[in-house]
Amino acid sequence: MKFGSRDLIWNIEGSPLYSFYLYKELYVDPQTGNVVYDDYNKDGKITAADRQVYGSVWPKFFGGMGNNFAYKGLDLGVFFSFSYGNKVYNHNRFFGEAGGARDANRIIFASNVDRWQKPGDVTNTPRPDGINNNNYKDDGSRWLEDASFLRLRSLVLGYTLPKSITERVKLDRVRLSVTANNLFLITNYTGLDPESSASSSQNAQGIDLGTPPQPRSFQFGINVSL
Repeated sequence: MKFGSRDLIWNIEGSPLYSFYLYKELYVDPQTGNVVYDDYNKDGKITAADRQVYGSVWPKFFGGMGNNFAYKGLDLGVFFSFSYGNKVYNHNRFFGEAGGARDANRIIFASNVDRWQKPGDVTNTPRPDGINNNNYKDDGSRWLEDASFLRLRSLVLGYTLPKSITERVKLDRVRLSVTANNLFLITNYTGLDPESSASSSQNAQGIDLGTPPQPRSFQFGINVSL
């Protein structure tokens, strides 16, 4: 059973739901600049029968952790979220690392500077060879990345004015606060955001294509009790 973009994500008996079903890239041949794929069924040629399960959109574990701290009039609340072991298919790289070879594509990533150019070059970026040909398979494992992350989801810092001040103006309580969301992110994912999804559909999760990152925001507040 196939889901997602261009049959990248499958449900296969014996494998996790929403597994990536891809051609496994082994290396770039230094002599030809071509990608060498794993001949999974050992028949001497690369066909659809060589695709294999290569990770899943589901993490091995995920969760969140938070705490609140208080000292005299100050209070601090923090909340982290994390995920480990899930994969994201970076479709942005598929287009951006094709050296301009992709149809209607005008995006060229800086990584193309390191592409294979002459025999003997050792690189992970092959030579451009046209549309959907050997080196730029839309279902190759080169575009699949680890999406594990640790994110500071929110941080709230508050200060409650002393009673000696609020009573002078006949107020019971005054609290000033600042809230920061998505303050920092730790991840090995090379795209903008490891939680990216090209679609709101649950069947297309794990595919990043032109998805903007979650915004960083700051909010200031004042809470007054009479």
